[in-house]
Amino acid sequence: MRIEAECIPCLMKRVLFQAGLDGSGAEYESVVAAVKACADNIRRDMHSVEISTAMHSAAYSVLSTDDPYLGLKLKADEVASEFVRRAQEHVDSSDDPLQAALEVVVVGNIMDFGMGKAIDDPQSFREVFDDLLAQGIDCSDISELKALIDGSGHVLYMFDNCGESVLDVILIRMLRDMGLKVTGVVRGAPILNDVTMDDAVREGLTDELDDIVTTGKFYIGVDWNDIPDDLSEALDSADFIIAKGMANYEASSHVGLPIPIVHVLRAKCNVVSSSMGVPLGSNVVRVVMPGGVSE
Repeated sequence: MRIEAECIPCLMKRVLFQAGLDGSGAEYESVVAAVKACADNIRRDMHSVEISTAMHSAAYSVLSTDDPYLGLKLKADEVASEFVRRAQEHVDSSDDPLQAALEVVVVGNIMDFGMGKAIDDPQSFREVFDDLLAQGIDCSDISELKALIDGSGHVLYMFDNCGESVLDVILIRMLRDMGLKVTGVVRGAPILNDVTMDDAVREGLTDELDDIVTTGKFYIGVDWNDIPDDLSEALDSADFIIAKGMANYEASSHVGLPIPIVHVLRAKCNVVSSSMGVPLGSNVVRVVMPGGVSE
């Protein structure tokens, strides 16, 4: 996804937000570092993940911790866990369990703190869960996803945020019950409130998956031009990808991948909603076939 002018103030808002989480009083220094990285790197033909990774890397470099979101991640996991039983009941009572599971996991994508039309505090998830679940899937390629599942044996599941990953387990268990091998993909280093290997172990995700690999480095989403060998091997053996959240969409929408990719997300910013051609605030399941791009 190409960088747009309104991406920059959104990125700066998140830089300031995460510097406040750090609690070291380095807000000014973190913002200055991000501004300099933006000025040094931005070009009109850049993709959003390239500039956002550069800005966050610079902003993190002056903080007192490499994981300023850790406290929020722990709280998000705790709050999301309160809804697992209700979410499972929603799936079990549905005439279309796969659609219901997708409704559950897309609701979790609201846990994207410090940006756009999301929530800034895990506690707020309690206030929005029922309404978001009732909203359902606004823009749906679920029939295409069902066809992919029927013809497949191995899926890559690219995680996004902590908290929502607790709810992702409901869909992962369903996929495995359908006979699919599920390989999880998590971030290679702490970045935003995204799931890392340490988070996956803490949440018990490693027990729910057949295998798990990382993106290999500090990067928004995944840098498809520089992936580690184990992720490359998993990609070669997989039949399709389920990619949760906007970061994975931003990193993949301009890449013609060799297998289908299924984006499951809530469109929480104008640039992503415009890129996808969906209304702001939509819950989306979008299938992109091999070699296809979304922008």
